[in-house]
Amino acid sequence: MNTLEDDVRRCVDFHGHLCPGLALGIVAARAGLEELGVDRSHDEEVVSCIETDACCADAVQVISGSTFGKGNFMHKDVGKVAMTFISRDREASVRLCLKPGAIRLSDAHRALMDKVMGQGSPTEAQHKEFWRLHNQRAEEILHMPWSDLFSMTTVAPAIPPKAVIEPSALCDRCGEPVMASKLKEVDGSALCLTCRSA
Repeated sequence: MNTLEDDVRRCVDFHGHLCPGLALGIVAARAGLEELGVDRSHDEEVVSCIETDACCADAVQVISGSTFGKGNFMHKDVGKVAMTFISRDREASVRLCLKPGAIRLSDAHRALMDKVMGQGSPTEAQHKEFWRLHNQRAEEILHMPWSDLFSMTTVAPAIPPKAVIEPSALCDRCGEPVMASKLKEVDGSALCLTCRSA
């Protein structure tokens, strides 16, 4: 396994900045892979399923090696900072979920976040102070024991099939290439989802 510093650097390079959400994803992904006894997925050895579209999703992709392009990164948008890691080789999986109240922000940090990330008009000084507090909180999270942040449960491994690679066919309406299995017949025409929805 990479050092924490290496993982943080790679995640920040991918995500664009360090923040508490990214830090949570780093901690969770490292803990999940360690619990399963596996390394980063080079192909489809590890499948990751994340239950939010927040910052932590980027860290999960970088650290686990699960990506949409390889077909081993699943997204269920239920709004929970929760993620499941599945080892195909070991036929085992674990789910981590953020504990209630595990990451509290100070009143000052929360007020600045509302102003900077919300509809406010922060001054340059407020913007700078927000990012100072944001980075400080992220660093604190990175050095907390994962068990202070997350509950971890062993779950029955619902191992999804490997990614399907197939030739494209043309949609009869728009003429654009699409995976043949994604075409559906409508009134005698093979249509893509876009054309079926139009």
